[in-house]
Amino acid sequence: MSADRTQARQLALLVALAAVVGAVAAVAATAFTSLVHGAENVLWTTLPASLGADEPPWWWVLGVLLVGALLVALAVRLPGRGGHHPLDGLSFGAAPRDLLSILLAAFGSLAFGAVVGPEAPLLALGAGIGVLAAGRVGPGPSRVLVLAGAGAAIGVVLGSPLVTALLLLEALLHAPRADDGPGPARAMVPVLVALGTGDLVRVGVGDWPGVHTSTLTTGDLAAYPTVHVADLGWGLVTALATTALVVLATRSAESLRDVARRAPTVALAVAGLAIGGLALAVRATTGVDVDVVLFSGQQSLGTVTATTAVGTLVVVAVVKTVAYALSLGAGFRGGAIFPAVFVGCAVGAAAAAGLPGAAVGAQVACGIAAGAAVVLGMPVTALTLAVLLCTDAGPAVTVPAILGAVVGTVAKTVLDARRDGVDTTDATNTRGTTGATASPPPATSDPSAPTA
Repeated sequence: MSADRTQARQLALLVALAAVVGAVAAVAATAFTSLVHGAENVLWTTLPASLGADEPPWWWVLGVLLVGALLVALAVRLPGRGGHHPLDGLSFGAAPRDLLSILLAAFGSLAFGAVVGPEAPLLALGAGIGVLAAGRVGPGPSRVLVLAGAGAAIGVVLGSPLVTALLLLEALLHAPRADDGPGPARAMVPVLVALGTGDLVRVGVGDWPGVHTSTLTTGDLAAYPTVHVADLGWGLVTALATTALVVLATRSAESLRDVARRAPTVALAVAGLAIGGLALAVRATTGVDVDVVLFSGQQSLGTVTATTAVGTLVVVAVVKTVAYALSLGAGFRGGAIFPAVFVGCAVGAAAAAGLPGAAVGAQVACGIAAGAAVVLGMPVTALTLAVLLCTDAGPAVTVPAILGAVVGTVAKTVLDARRDGVDTTDATNTRGTTGATASPPPATSDPSAPTA
């Protein structure tokens, strides 16, 4: 009974600490994302407008990306080296002393137009807050607090505690269990508490309306109350095309990464100029704003689903893939999830616009699930994210989303198994696996020790 009481006291302490960690991590993540969005608005809207331009001039687009590249190059020279590389998968651990470098590198990437997502710096920020709270528990339980902080922070952009909880649970299932730490089921108790208090920051409580954050949305999708047989066949095409593009992006980025190691600053600068050039070329040929090609894509999902020109959608999907590869390979810092989601959304929208009998809700859900699955290797998380993003179309989008999640996960599993010298069960050796084996930080006597 004494052992049971000890475990109960430990769990109660973890729950209490997790509640505080979740709220603090959510506030910090909201502040960072607000800073990034504010900088984006100033750099890409306010300042060009002050020059009398209706849209950013070509020299402005190239100049802003070049400045962002130089900021990242500066950040990777600081202690912490800008955080782990986005090709190394998700990381749920970060030392507080490294956060300045991590956040500066992410700011230079996200606000200045690189095609990476915000999830990596938010995970690091939340994990760092969890580390600060972990001093009162042992190394094993400290992993739970770090995971709780990371989850509450990334929940700010995922927008749903359900998606975040499934992502963390799948990460726990991939991770080795610490001898003195709780198993996945028990570890999720304090994690869920952290997600709950973190979500209160977003949605509010009582008369307090919460802190406004941008919401992930695919826009207004046509109703899809029942599955159409054609969507299963076309969904396979959408899933395979999305998988091919995301795999092309990540594998090309790995090759570029090897080249970029020789001259990191030059690689970042050249890649920044190339990404800007691609965005300008798409604007000149299709009339699409440069921000559809630039950035993570999370704010442009609705724009893509509202587009009906097949050629434009194909061009956007392909060019976004190239910009995605350049951003990852050159060393811009951020996450790999949201650009893959955007590519899947664009492919799905193109399929719906160009293939007979294909419904936009079903194809977009299938593409999003495939993109998320192939980059994460977490089929349940990919499925849930796709369904929630397309839920306005109706519950029937679940079946095409399952198809996409299965295709993406199988493709990733096969490709990872064929990679020489990669152990796909070890989260510390995930170069090129882009998140499939994400795990919390290992148990250590120093809870501030980084994971990579």
